[in-house]
Amino acid sequence: MADFEIGDLVKAKKFGPMDHDFTGIVEKVYNNSIMISIQDFDPSDKNGVNELNSRAVIRQSEAKMIKAVPRTEKADDEDEDGDEESSKSSADSKPTKKSSKKADK
Repeated sequence: MADFEIGDLVKAKKFGPMDHDFTGIVEKVYNNSIMISIQDFDPSDKNGVNELNSRAVIRQSEAKMIKAVPRTEKADDEDEDGDEESSKSSADSKPTKKSSKKADK
C-alpha cells in the first residue's frame, strides 16, 4: 500500500454512479481510505460526478498513484524535543487537577 499525501494525483476504479475509471487529487487521508477531488473523468459520467459533488472516498488499496507531491522529511531533533516538552507540561498539570477534584468529592 502506498503512503498517500494531500495533493497526490491518483487513479480510482469505477464505483457507484460512475461507469468508468477516473482520476483525482487527494484532499484528505484517512486510516484505510482517501478522499479525492475528481478531476478527470469520462464525459458520460458527468451526472455521476455531479451527484458525488466532484468528490469521492475510496480505499487506499484500490487507488493507484499517478503523481506524488514532493515529500518532506521531518527532523528527528524537532520531533523528540517537542514530544518531551508537551508530555512534561501535561504530566505536571494533570495530576494536580485530578487529585484536587477527587479531594473535593
